[in-house]
Amino acid sequence: MLSVHFKCNQSRYLAGLLLLLPLLFLWNGVLIPVAQLLVRSVTDNNGQYIGLSNFSSYFADVGLVSALSHSVFVSVIVTLVSVSTAFTLAYGLVRSQLLGKSWLQALIQIPLFVPSIFPCLGLIYLFGGQGIISSYLTDFNLYGPVGVILGGIIFTLPHAVLMLVTTLRGVDVRLYQAASTLGAGAWRQFVTVTLANSIYGIISACFVVFTLTMTDFGIAKVLAGNYSMLATEIYKQVIGQQNFSMGATISLILVIPTCIAFAVDSWARKKQARLANNQIYQTVDKSPVRDWVFTLVCWLPCLLIIAVIGVVVWGSLIAYWPYDFSFTLANYDFDAFGYGWQPYWNSLILASLVAILGTFITFASSYLTTRVDTSIYLSGFMRLLALLPLSIPGTVLGLAYIFAFNRPDSWLNTLQGTFVILAFNSIAHLFSVAYLTFNNTLTRLDANYERVGCSLSVPQWQTVMRVIVPLSKLSILDIFFYLFVNALTTVSAVVFLYGTHTVLASVVILNMDDAGNIAAASAMGTVLLLTALCVKGTHMFLIQLLGKSTRIL
Repeated sequence: MLSVHFKCNQSRYLAGLLLLLPLLFLWNGVLIPVAQLLVRSVTDNNGQYIGLSNFSSYFADVGLVSALSHSVFVSVIVTLVSVSTAFTLAYGLVRSQLLGKSWLQALIQIPLFVPSIFPCLGLIYLFGGQGIISSYLTDFNLYGPVGVILGGIIFTLPHAVLMLVTTLRGVDVRLYQAASTLGAGAWRQFVTVTLANSIYGIISACFVVFTLTMTDFGIAKVLAGNYSMLATEIYKQVIGQQNFSMGATISLILVIPTCIAFAVDSWARKKQARLANNQIYQTVDKSPVRDWVFTLVCWLPCLLIIAVIGVVVWGSLIAYWPYDFSFTLANYDFDAFGYGWQPYWNSLILASLVAILGTFITFASSYLTTRVDTSIYLSGFMRLLALLPLSIPGTVLGLAYIFAFNRPDSWLNTLQGTFVILAFNSIAHLFSVAYLTFNNTLTRLDANYERVGCSLSVPQWQTVMRVIVPLSKLSILDIFFYLFVNALTTVSAVVFLYGTHTVLASVVILNMDDAGNIAAASAMGTVLLLTALCVKGTHMFLIQLLGKSTRIL
């Protein structure tokens, strides 16, 4: 770890005091809610301690136990299909010269820019009761495990592809050259070089996909039907039955496989990092047969995803599905559905707050723990709290906020249902990825910048603003847009926390689908998709602009 000593009118004690601020944020934003979740799991709805009775009741209820087995079953199937498909796509992108490679890599990421319920609407248009394709299928029921599996694959595939592309690009090119020199054929190279050096990356992708599927609320809510799953059972217990203690119990049960997946994923990432040589560009010789095969194989799942996303956009412009296919913009008249455009503006407000405040908080937290000489105990505790949100599903964290802050003695009680609590929850939920990204950036910078500034009697905050921030500007930009898009499209993290004046577009899509207004839900989802794509386009433009300015300097 890089560190510099406070020497310019600052002290080690002042650094420790500064570090207490992000610690206080994570203490209130993560640790206290999780602690309250634990407390509620061992008490009844009146607050009386009952020990493990809630857990006994859970495992005595056949329906609730089946929800756990259903969630595990679906997550395993989605993991197997999604990761195997993603590995094929990643291998084609890295180890072949398939046609339209850059377009393929861009289009496969589209599900990242919409709420998880958006692809579910496309599946309904295609395979639902009045779907385009379902009329040609016999005994096909979308609502149940089949629908959740299909939705999970579409939702998780982009995540797995991005991870495995990074893994395959990290394989040392010299290994392929050596294998070729020794006469190893394409299959032998694939087995002894590609697979052998990607195994930990594949394991990591498996557990990430498993966790995403296990904890997602939107897909299960829309497509599970009567097929019970843990994420929806939490919602039913809390919202439907007002059984908060059982909701807390199910939440903790949901956290257990997530924590196991997180631990294995961390181990696999460390192992994979030792195999990677940070090789970004790999030259691959042309092979007409191989390239055409991968063009067909890789573009097929991508086109299927585009079809699922595209039919939602089309459905938002259809007068009355499936009887009147005439063009109309009436579905975008959200006032007619009782919501108006305010939920969309609310989503933009929340996304802006999360992006601005989240970028500042996570950058400051990372700087104080990587480049400032503070107490080893404080910095260690900070890292522990910073990683904790990775293992907590959004639905669980949202429910934990109700237990922690929806009480008369809570200082945040008066802020329930406001943008403050929504932003607080969203930043805490997304904290880990941003913090780790900044850690990687800051630890690569020369440790002498602050020392030189101190020797010239320059206050350290000026060194940070004049040197550290400009050198970290690309990472800052990446995290800003990462937080913005995720806050714009999140469902699970805020489904328990919004108020009558802060209802979000992603939640409205869920409510519209529940009410049977699938066209209006598609229209609201399309607006979010176009917004996210515009944001991504702005991000890419600024990255190129800053890259050019860096080269000029």
